[in-house]
Amino acid sequence: MKFKMFSGDGSDAIVRDVNQWLAGEPGRVAIHHTETKLTPTDSNTGAAVLLFSVWYEDAP
Repeated sequence: MKFKMFSGDGSDAIVRDVNQWLAGEPGRVAIHHTETKLTPTDSNTGAAVLLFSVWYEDAP
């Protein structure tokens, strides 16, 4: 099982990055699990970063 994490300040950037990653893979990727988290980075301003994690295997 492999793991890849993407981060950004919004979902549009993460969707773009995930699509670029998948397009660059030589074969199909079998995704087993994904998880999305909003992680605070500054409690004073409320700034946060969006994390998107993928657990996957390369398809045979």
